[in-house]
Amino acid sequence: MRNDEELAMIQVGPGTPSGEVFRRYWLPVEVSANLGGGSGGRHVGALNPIRVHVLGEHLILFRDSKGAPHLLAEHCAHRGTSLFYGRVEGDTIRCLYHGWLYAGDGSVVEQPGEPEENRFKERVTQPSYPTVEVAGLIFAYMGPAELEPLFPRYHQLFSEDGIRVPGNGGYTEQCNVFQALHDNNMDPWHGEIAHGWFRDPPQVGTMRQAGNGRPATPVTFERTPWGTRMKVIKDQLSKPGSYQYHETHTVWPTQRVNQDNAGSIKWAVPVDDYSTRWITLDFYPFVDGKITEEAQRAIYEQNNPMPSIGLAHDLPKDWAQQVGSYWNYGHPWRQGNIWEDEVAQQTQGPEERHYLPDWEKWHLGKSDEGLIMNRKVWAEQVIRVREGQDPIGIVRASKNGSDDALIRITSDNIGGLSLEEATHFFEMTQEERSAYVAEHPYHTRGRGRAGAAPMT
Repeated sequence: MRNDEELAMIQVGPGTPSGEVFRRYWLPVEVSANLGGGSGGRHVGALNPIRVHVLGEHLILFRDSKGAPHLLAEHCAHRGTSLFYGRVEGDTIRCLYHGWLYAGDGSVVEQPGEPEENRFKERVTQPSYPTVEVAGLIFAYMGPAELEPLFPRYHQLFSEDGIRVPGNGGYTEQCNVFQALHDNNMDPWHGEIAHGWFRDPPQVGTMRQAGNGRPATPVTFERTPWGTRMKVIKDQLSKPGSYQYHETHTVWPTQRVNQDNAGSIKWAVPVDDYSTRWITLDFYPFVDGKITEEAQRAIYEQNNPMPSIGLAHDLPKDWAQQVGSYWNYGHPWRQGNIWEDEVAQQTQGPEERHYLPDWEKWHLGKSDEGLIMNRKVWAEQVIRVREGQDPIGIVRASKNGSDDALIRITSDNIGGLSLEEATHFFEMTQEERSAYVAEHPYHTRGRGRAGAAPMT
């Protein structure tokens, strides 16, 4: 793997090959609660406007008098002063330096220092991007206006039969988005080793290589209409002799969809070439019309955050180094997956390389098949975008002709299964799994979220 080719692939700024792929999709840029202003009042600690750094671009987000969010380039088109220090006036924002007043679409409303008869303002526009606010998150489309797709109606964002718990967007991982997501998401063995062997006590044995008369853990990687998926039949440590069917999806361009009933979306949003912000949303379906204990616990954790991928507060950049070695289990920041992933993904190269790997020194094996597939699929999307085509998963029209149709990803953890039952799920095609989930949207066996659905 040549370093120059890999460096070109991981860059996310405007005009870069991968940056143009990211800009064909709607991406979350902020958590609603972090932005104050509007008719809903001001949250404690929330500001209006706020800075947003996404895909290597410096932007500001402000909420107008009606509560609608607007995303503009940070630096004023006049002489570059930051609009972060501007004043929101009704549905506009005014630069404090010379008072240029901008509407939410970036058009210039006033130029106080210019003569009234001067039509200068009609020739100037502040760069801006359209936004959508839904489910406690603010999304933006940062690509060519003429190619703006429909906003994808994921069930976690739009279903009315459950409760949503967004994260606070407080965790920024000190590595590139491909290290943070694409090279990691289709990697079941790091789940067994980094998130199992290095726990206290160790959790060993959910996966295995062939030996002692036993076959290897079944693992496969496949393409989907949204990106890629990983399927695994794991040994269930809590119930010897039982199995767990595990399915995780990488939804293009930057989503990890996992947990029971695809109940969690985690967006790894590129801040720049060297850091990645995690914005998350968990969906908990009602059981018998009521909020579950699991949902109530998530709400409590939302208001009392400990460091996690979805919730963090004021973590210093070197927080993982401050924890030290894996055995420092008593440290309050040694909170399982978040620390283990930060170390595994951030330390692949030295600080002077911004922690980027020396890819030419990698030795990829059979356990890296998911990484290799994800990289291949991503390279194909770069070519598609370069040729003027839509990348994978772009929504132009829903299949049934209704823009209200929900998109249900089929990610799941189904425990308490016999090997025959687990194999039944494992051998389903994506089309068969999608049909099954459409019939049993909240099927869970052995986890207790919403009861068990029959095998079909």
